[in-house]
Amino acid sequence: MLYKKTNPTMIMFGTLLIALCSAISTTIFSESAFNDHFGFGLMAIAIIGLCLNISYMFINMIFRICNP
Repeated sequence: MLYKKTNPTMIMFGTLLIALCSAISTTIFSESAFNDHFGFGLMAIAIIGLCLNISYMFINMIFRICNP
């Protein structure tokens, strides 16, 4: 039997991508200032998290290529 190890980096990437999409939809369809500010704050956190996650995956890929 083949068992694949769940990659926590990809799970975090997917979670942050879902958070970004939900923040965008919250901001677009909101009717109050509170929801707008919540959406903008969540967008900022999700974008920062995605940038850090992508840079971690890129550095990890470089290490795998250079150290086979």
